[in-house]
Amino acid sequence: MYRVSFTGYRPEKLPFFGEDDPMCTDLKERLSERIGKLIADGAEEFYTGMALGVDTWVAEAVLEHKKAHSGVKLIAAVPCPEQSNSWSAEDKARYQAILAQCDKVMTISPHYTRDCMYKRNRALVDMCDVLVAVYDGKKGGTQYTVNYAQSKGRRVITEPPM
Repeated sequence: MYRVSFTGYRPEKLPFFGEDDPMCTDLKERLSERIGKLIADGAEEFYTGMALGVDTWVAEAVLEHKKAHSGVKLIAAVPCPEQSNSWSAEDKARYQAILAQCDKVMTISPHYTRDCMYKRNRALVDMCDVLVAVYDGKKGGTQYTVNYAQSKGRRVITEPPM
């Protein structure tokens, strides 16, 4: 048994427009296939930071795989209770629906701080054996998380955004 965390871009940093875009559909399919392979290889615990974009899509994919694999667990590492406050009503509803299906929800910081997202990212790495990163070298939080995982000796699997 091993643990997998995910990191990746928010929708505005991805090279496509909307989830109906064929490039987005392809990415989500690749992520689901990756999760299936990790489960077949012995992964049982999956961690998501619950941000919009990649974090949401992998959470939904893990939930789909859970239907066929009862031992699989989804754990949400939420940076702060206010994470979804500025999101659209539709995104908030999606977020709450995912959280309701998680095996565990961890809140990293009791309230928003300037660094609560980075603390969440470090926690995701600290809790995993493998980090799956939707990453193409751009500077930002995903790069920081990949670098931190490498510094901790974690196996990093990179999935290009397109």
